[in-house]
Amino acid sequence: MTETPQETQIERTPTGEIKDQGTTALTTEKAPTDPTTETKSTTPPSEDKSLLNKDAPGKPEGAPETYTDFKVPDGYELDSEVAKEASGIFKGLGLSQDQAQTLVDFYTAKTTEAASQPYDLYKQTRETWRTEIKADPEFGPKIEQIKATVSKALDGLGDAKLTSEFKAAMDLTGAGDNPAFIKTFYKLAQQLTEGGHVTGTAPSKFGQKEPGSGPQSAAKALYPNLP
Repeated sequence: MTETPQETQIERTPTGEIKDQGTTALTTEKAPTDPTTETKSTTPPSEDKSLLNKDAPGKPEGAPETYTDFKVPDGYELDSEVAKEASGIFKGLGLSQDQAQTLVDFYTAKTTEAASQPYDLYKQTRETWRTEIKADPEFGPKIEQIKATVSKALDGLGDAKLTSEFKAAMDLTGAGDNPAFIKTFYKLAQQLTEGGHVTGTAPSKFGQKEPGSGPQSAAKALYPNLP
């Protein structure tokens, strides 16, 4: 009896398409590899030679045995004791000559600025006083007259040395520019140098006669109060 081969059941998808009846085989074939990544280098990474190079840029030079004289701005004098003490600190910190010079530059700049501030304030104050006195409606227009009057009063003291020292003191302190000082000293100088009007009065009753009167007797001249 001949066996009829079993009819193969065809399976379809919900949309009517025939399903793949083949058996999905698991592939064991190894995927080709990229030859550039196949072999990993077992050689250790090379060391950064710049870190081992003593002459590599950026590495501190270290403190010298003795620091050379530090540079300072023209007109600035670095105190020898300060420089000596600072050098000890720089050496303890292991600073190179250039690094130490950087700190010296910072120090000189700040000390110069601090020293100039009082003088700048003094200079600005005197300039403000000059502007104020020139703008004064009473004293501003006659500044030259004020100077002449004050100089005349000082010369009238009869002491050239004292006058010179007084003027030097006014220049040093700036008092000669102060409006209050100028006004006060000018008024005092006026009283010493400028004469005032002399008012006339009637003739004295003692020994003098009124204009137009007759000659006095000898007794009247000797004893003017006698009747």
